[in-house]
Amino acid sequence: MMKQLLTFPREIGLKRAIVKGQRGYTDYLNKMRSKTSCYTSLYSFSRMDNNNKPDYKYAIIDRAWWDFDAGERGGIEQVKQDVAKLISRLEGDVRVVATGRGFHVHQLFKNTVVGQEYRLPLEHYQRRKARGLVTLDGVGFPEKMTRIPNTYNPKRGRWCVVIPTHEFVSNPMGYDIPNLPLRLDRWHHPYGEPNTKVQAFDFEGWSSNYSSIEDDYSFVDSVTLDSDTLTAGSVPLMPCLARAVHQDKPSHHVRVALVQHMADVLRDYADPEAVSTEQKREIEDEIFNFVKGLGWSNWNGNASRKGIKSTMKYRRVPSCSWFAARGMCAGRCWRYDGSPDIPE
Repeated sequence: MMKQLLTFPREIGLKRAIVKGQRGYTDYLNKMRSKTSCYTSLYSFSRMDNNNKPDYKYAIIDRAWWDFDAGERGGIEQVKQDVAKLISRLEGDVRVVATGRGFHVHQLFKNTVVGQEYRLPLEHYQRRKARGLVTLDGVGFPEKMTRIPNTYNPKRGRWCVVIPTHEFVSNPMGYDIPNLPLRLDRWHHPYGEPNTKVQAFDFEGWSSNYSSIEDDYSFVDSVTLDSDTLTAGSVPLMPCLARAVHQDKPSHHVRVALVQHMADVLRDYADPEAVSTEQKREIEDEIFNFVKGLGWSNWNGNASRKGIKSTMKYRRVPSCSWFAARGMCAGRCWRYDGSPDIPE
């Protein structure tokens, strides 16, 4: 029997219920797929915590993932262009899902990897591949939930459908997105079967030669960029922001930018209004504890808590141009958003 790419245990639904096998997953789909938005965790997990919840440090990372959406940065035509450009940069087994508003792109890995040490390389790999693609809305990480292919998207009034990658890339601008799921071989499906005719990408090998993002820069200042300064708890930081926050007295603008960036990542790039009160509180606490640990000489706990709570209400994330205009950018990095005024 062919190896299946859908592995367990994994999470399903916005409440992140745990399913430990195919039967529970199939029951969920059969009940909900035509009625409401259906989600699963991007990855399965090799270890659960004491509360029987996934230990995200032990996500079984078997793929890279990109989310492109139509919106303020471009309509569906721009999305198609960006997705086609991304696919042209990728090696191996690549699978595409039309979500109802945009596309998800899955790049399958030759071997799975497990461990917190792969989190930052995965983030940087995905961001580097998507440099300059303006409709990118998010990338994969261990906590990520993704819309399940071939289920209904009631908000858009369309089905989220798997499409043949080769047909899309042969004529992306002329490709008509189907309204209903297609009958395709299972090796088209992101969680179907491996395509034995294609050599999957060796992410493990790439990671072994990975150099952290400070190597992308010749810019040097008093802050040493390493695995500690380039992360805010579980959130990767851009070099410009990492340098700025690891100062004795960062400016108000820098502090706001830090909260905006961390909140956006921690809520999975969702709209602030889509996040539950409990999730907001957890995100607020994580940001507060990280900021507290930075040791700013003029830090005030009450003012910090108030500022974090206020800033989290808005879906604003500083652009690369914003950092460049304040002299903070040393050049394009893994998070480059396509701003034209950023040097190579």
